[in-house]
Amino acid sequence: MAVDAVVSVVIQKVTDMLRGISVTQNKLIVCQVCEIMNSLDSMRDLLMTSVIPQQDDHYLDAVYMVEDGIEKFTLKVVCRRKVFGFLTNHIFFLDNLNSCLKINQKIKKITTQLMNLKHRENNPSFLAKQATDHVSFSYSCNEEVMQIVGVKESFQQKKQMSSFSYKEEELGIFGLKNDVEILVNQLTNNSSQHVVLIVGQGGVGKTTLARKIYKNGDIKQHFQFRVWVSVLEHYTTKDILLALMKSTDIVTDNKDDDEVMKFRLSEYLNNKRYLIILDGASSYNIWEHIKEAFPDVTNGSKLVFTSSQKVEIQTTQVTLFLHSMMPLSEDDSWKLFKDKVGTEKRWDLVPDISKQAILQSCKGLPLNIVMLAGRFAMITDSSSWSEVFSSMQNSMDVLTICYNDLSDNLRVCLLYLVLFPKEFDIPVRRLLRLWLAEGFVEHNSPEVFPEDTAQTYFDELVNRNMIQVSKLRSDYSPRRCFVLGVVHDYLSQKAKDTNLFHAYGNLINSEEDSCLNVRRMVEYESPKREQASKKQFKCSLFNPSQLRSYMSFNHQQTDYMQANRIGSFLGKIADDGFGLLRVLDLEGVYKPILPENIGNLCNLRYLGLRSTYLDSLPPSVGELTNLETLDLKHTCIDELPCSIWKLKKLHHLNLNEMCLDMQLHSALKLLTLWGLFLDHKVPIKDGLDKLHDLRELGITFFLTSNQEDLMNWISSLTDLRSLRLRSKDNFGRPSKLMLQSMSNLGQLSHLNLLGKLEKLPDYKQFPPTLKVLTLSISLLEHDPMQTIGQLPCLTVLRLLGQSYIGKEMVCVKGGFSKLKVLKLWMLKELECWFVEEGSMQSLKHLEIRCCEKLHSIPTTLLQQPRLENLVLTGMPHAFAADVERSKWDNTSMTIKNWKFPSLHANS
Repeated sequence: MAVDAVVSVVIQKVTDMLRGISVTQNKLIVCQVCEIMNSLDSMRDLLMTSVIPQQDDHYLDAVYMVEDGIEKFTLKVVCRRKVFGFLTNHIFFLDNLNSCLKINQKIKKITTQLMNLKHRENNPSFLAKQATDHVSFSYSCNEEVMQIVGVKESFQQKKQMSSFSYKEEELGIFGLKNDVEILVNQLTNNSSQHVVLIVGQGGVGKTTLARKIYKNGDIKQHFQFRVWVSVLEHYTTKDILLALMKSTDIVTDNKDDDEVMKFRLSEYLNNKRYLIILDGASSYNIWEHIKEAFPDVTNGSKLVFTSSQKVEIQTTQVTLFLHSMMPLSEDDSWKLFKDKVGTEKRWDLVPDISKQAILQSCKGLPLNIVMLAGRFAMITDSSSWSEVFSSMQNSMDVLTICYNDLSDNLRVCLLYLVLFPKEFDIPVRRLLRLWLAEGFVEHNSPEVFPEDTAQTYFDELVNRNMIQVSKLRSDYSPRRCFVLGVVHDYLSQKAKDTNLFHAYGNLINSEEDSCLNVRRMVEYESPKREQASKKQFKCSLFNPSQLRSYMSFNHQQTDYMQANRIGSFLGKIADDGFGLLRVLDLEGVYKPILPENIGNLCNLRYLGLRSTYLDSLPPSVGELTNLETLDLKHTCIDELPCSIWKLKKLHHLNLNEMCLDMQLHSALKLLTLWGLFLDHKVPIKDGLDKLHDLRELGITFFLTSNQEDLMNWISSLTDLRSLRLRSKDNFGRPSKLMLQSMSNLGQLSHLNLLGKLEKLPDYKQFPPTLKVLTLSISLLEHDPMQTIGQLPCLTVLRLLGQSYIGKEMVCVKGGFSKLKVLKLWMLKELECWFVEEGSMQSLKHLEIRCCEKLHSIPTTLLQQPRLENLVLTGMPHAFAADVERSKWDNTSMTIKNWKFPSLHANS
């Protein structure tokens, strides 16, 4: 159950906390801390073997109380040590000892109750006592009462518009080929049927089909304007209109009424051929509420609805095309199942009765098939499948079978995705760092970075088809992800059962008069404006002392009321001095106000301020001793306190080309340093070279004399995976870039270089594992293709603005054997491009932008059967017409006619 998983992970987390803190040198207290950890291990073992019917909430609350006590105890020790230093151990010896004794007493009490439960199915006396039980922990002169977290709420998730890239993880496409052909033809034939309705039961593949259509090359070429909006049954007309307008350049205000928004949207869409997809539209009268926003129903524009039920569109002004989706046949279901599990499995070992059990459980629904296939695929020995077959005999649904099969850590990590709006495109970077900050990732070995463990968690959930990858990086590694709506709904109830989080809007609108105790709070974007007095009243009831996380998806620009509210809210926690807040994620919130004493939040692990456009940070941020992630990318912050380098647990620092006073400590183990500006004032020797563990490094530098020191340091970073170097002069113009051999960087896969290169190094001096290479304003005079073409692992090559200023480019036979993506942008002097037979045999995506002098694309490429996508931007009409005539029919071609501003190396 979800409760079991949460309890197990909470126990693991507090155990890791106790191991990671040096409480004192006193042997007596050291023994007490060890005793607490032993008691926690015993408690976890009992929970794994006990059945707890009807009493999950009480045990969960009790374990939450233990978590509160241990976190407050460790936090007190850290905060006191900041003030009293080595005297802490002597001044607060009795307080620390008393706290340890009380915590251990509570753990043993729960353990005893679990042991009794193994012999008695019910324990009514425990229920009665647990409901009123409070535990006090003495820290100094004051007595602090730990309150049980048990506030229930009915919360609903708000959804935001999702966008899709040219490459996406496809779920259950098997069997949908005919559906795709039918709908693409229907949408592009300019028929009078303006509205298309895709209906079918949950899990049959409606959203998958709609996505496949949305990114289809013919669809992209046919429609001038495309928008995807995910909707919930509780969504209002205003929610839909706001989501649509966000895809335009229309400036809107939430105060605008529906009619005004419809009029402005209609004006924008006028004379455009548009495609609007509303995924999950279940309202019976949704069309009647929004139809005024969509003009020109006779110019080929289309609206697509997906729904689990037939949406009634009662109007004489529009004709409807209905596309009903049916479950797969047994033959197609079995083919899809085998394809997803792996054709190398011993299918002859699967008896007919087991095959029928699989087919009956999946019911022909692609979602069920791929999820169950993911479960079977995790079993390396086909002969062990009998265990799964036996679990299926309990008549559980496929989602429950797959969820229950996860480890405790994986269950909690999966549940955490429910905090994000439904079908929200979640950056994988952000998700993994949040898992780490929450303490959900088990630390098995000091030699393994927890980031690697988190990555294995993510990979397994993807392989099990519990998480879908929605956007890939250029090297086809996951960039964004989400959970399907059906899975989200299933997990939402489990998250509610465990009090995993509360929605801010529901707290505001709650009728509860009691003090609200919340562990995680999430604010979703809503056009509804609650009355300020009501907000103030409810906020006064909210007790933030137990809060571990605050996340906001309210991305309404110039919402100063929200900025002030966040500042007031955080101020309350910081003023307390001992807040338990671990995560503060305000990514995308417009200029939130941070309290000056934010450094009091000693427990903070994650501070996400990306795309907030903040101008400054409180200096006390350097006192966040437990901080692991500080993300300031896309802000206007240009200064950090020197004390930031004393944060020994800091692993990820994302900046915005910021120049810092570098006083590094050798204990710092940064893995990410991105957006640093480097000049002569920043030391490299006895400075940056103290960083040995970097995996991602992005530096913009103005150096005329010691680039050699910089490159020597970089060449020593053997764990580096991604490197971006930008050489600029004091006016911000591209400057000389000197490279040294990187052949010993055996894990580097991404290299991005901006600056003038005299020549490219020999291919043997490049990292042997390089997959993605980007060159900008390199001003190379000699053809770079012969060198680059020999890189054995290269899959993506971007030659951007004036990276090459020669007239001719030749790709020789056998070169670029693994290249899949090639982008040539603004190569102003390039006239002739030759590709010999046997070169670029794996190319799938070619993009040419503003290369006005280029005569043609080599026929060897245009006739390449693997070439799927061809994008021409800002190219002459005659050039585009010639390419159109010469390319293969299976290659999708997109022409973009707008011009880009000229890029000059000396500007």
